[in-house]
Amino acid sequence: MSITLETAAEIARIAFADAPGRGVTVMSVVVTDPGGHIRLAMRNDAQGNFGVDTALGKARSALGFNRSSWSLQKTFVDPCGVAAITAATGGAFVPLGGAVVVQKDGVTIGAASISGGMPNVDHDIIVAAVEAVGLSALA
Repeated sequence: MSITLETAAEIARIAFADAPGRGVTVMSVVVTDPGGHIRLAMRNDAQGNFGVDTALGKARSALGFNRSSWSLQKTFVDPCGVAAITAATGGAFVPLGGAVVVQKDGVTIGAASISGGMPNVDHDIIVAAVEAVGLSALA
């Protein structure tokens, strides 16, 4: 089972609508399937070159450890550990808050991520967007 494109688009729509009220005006949203493949990627006009890549890295990191990237950020504080995992994953490990594993009825159906704001704010925006569509966001 994978997140539908319609649901991915609704998560992105909600996140983009919520972000300015939280002070985030430059952002990208990525929603993936359970394997970390992009279902939807969007960025606003102000976002730079790395927004989608950063959001995708956060989403894949959350899926790889089956927990939010905010949790990963708080766990992986040793620079050597971060460097080792980053090297082992070909640069794909991005332990910055803003991505969650998305579940439906306890089954992982994908990940959702934001890049653009402070990591804790990105985390709050994406959790709210996922929960607004009736799905669960693993913390």
